[in-house]
Amino acid sequence: MDCSSPEPPKSPGATARPELTERQEALIFSAACRRVAAAVRRERAESSREMLGETAETPVYGAFVTLRREGQLRSCCGYIGQTVALCEALDHAADRAATDDPRFPPITTDELNHLDVDAWILWGPEPVTASGEKRVEAVVIGRHGVQIARGHARGLLLPGVAVEHEFDARTFLEQVCIKAGLPQDAWKDDDATLMVFEGRAIHGRMELKVEADRPAAVAGSFYPADPSEMNRQLDEMFASVPPAPDSLMKKGATAGLPSSEGRNSRESTAGQASSGTQTPEIQPSQRDAGPQPFSGALAPHAGWVYSGRLTAAVFSRVEIPEQVVILCPKHRPQGARWAVAPHRRWLIPDGGLDSDPELAARLAKGVPGLELDSAAHRDEHAIEVQLPLLARLAPQVRVVGIAVGDASLPELLSFGVAMSVVLRDMPRRPLLIVSSDMNHFADDKQTRRLDRLAIDAIETLNSERVYETVRRNRISMCGMAPCVVAMEALRWLGCLNRCESVGYATSADAGEPTDRVVGYAGLLFG
Repeated sequence: MDCSSPEPPKSPGATARPELTERQEALIFSAACRRVAAAVRRERAESSREMLGETAETPVYGAFVTLRREGQLRSCCGYIGQTVALCEALDHAADRAATDDPRFPPITTDELNHLDVDAWILWGPEPVTASGEKRVEAVVIGRHGVQIARGHARGLLLPGVAVEHEFDARTFLEQVCIKAGLPQDAWKDDDATLMVFEGRAIHGRMELKVEADRPAAVAGSFYPADPSEMNRQLDEMFASVPPAPDSLMKKGATAGLPSSEGRNSRESTAGQASSGTQTPEIQPSQRDAGPQPFSGALAPHAGWVYSGRLTAAVFSRVEIPEQVVILCPKHRPQGARWAVAPHRRWLIPDGGLDSDPELAARLAKGVPGLELDSAAHRDEHAIEVQLPLLARLAPQVRVVGIAVGDASLPELLSFGVAMSVVLRDMPRRPLLIVSSDMNHFADDKQTRRLDRLAIDAIETLNSERVYETVRRNRISMCGMAPCVVAMEALRWLGCLNRCESVGYATSADAGEPTDRVVGYAGLLFG
């Protein structure tokens, strides 16, 4: 163990050993884990003050947080002072251990589940007043940590270092000199300030907080927050879906349907406007009237005023099974690059839909790089905007959400293969829904041209061609990565044999300007 502290040795403060109950120690450990996880995920971290209650103000000499992976040191940082509140020292130590140990790369989100944590509480600093060789006698192995400073050089080793490495007192002092970048016998010098202190480590496996429910994050912007207005718009959207005729539609045909996604002012008002402003043309079904069993679908995720009716048309065509897996792009930096939501329930304004934590856990275990991570889903809109429509058609469906960040083609293909292995032995396989909009923010003519290229590639049922077409033509299809993953999984499951178009539109179809639009497509796979 090699530990880093931002502060040089200081004169001793009046910090005695804190008298902590088992429950208080458990809270301290949990607080350290939360701060580490929040820092790694780049989330706003809550202070440990409220979590620790009256223990938060306990005076200590300092705190350290040590992180190990498979027994190997991964980070160790701390915060010390003459007298400091426990909550302050712990928060600083945890934040630095997560991202700021200069000897190691920052902790990554995919490491969090693999870390062991020591939360050290330090007290009782005492200067070593003896000189020369007699300083050895001041160090008690198993009780003391040591700290040295000479000039600008400094070093600190926690009490556990000597025990872990079976150092005697002399070796311990030599090692702290090496840590400080000093000659190993510098501890004998009178111009070297030497201190001992005591500490206790609270040890355990990294604790990751999982919220049981995923609250609605974009109700009121992408779709209505008021339940009655939400249901009124749902009524309108599903009423607009044309009945399915007996005739077959032309393969690859597209229709015009208003939509708009993402990152501009249209998002902030999408859920407030009536979905009735859309004037889409939606393709009739290839099948007889009524939902049909499909293995996958692609549907947009913009505000309902732009894409709600197209999404309603897509879902109306599908016989929705007991489980659905929605794969969406990762629009925000928080959380793991590939994140499956660990929640038990997705909340929407008038209720919610159950998740399937067991399937989520199996996917996280079976797909290398896929993590159980709530942070990536906390503010993500691409799944949430589709949930009320699913709830209207299949209120008992269980929804597993996966956010897929950008990756290379081999990575995405491997993701799809691994996902197929997890799903192949299920008695009834889930429907795979790709939540994606098409090209973003070119003019209407250019957007339609680029989207035609992307849709043509999707209709070949070749996931590699989709990736290459989107990349080569610089098509800003936000859900290209989840589309490749889903198509590859369906291919390996033997259920990617056809692609049917439900409709197509741009945001210009909803009355938006034609010089800067977003495209939308609705597709079915079987």
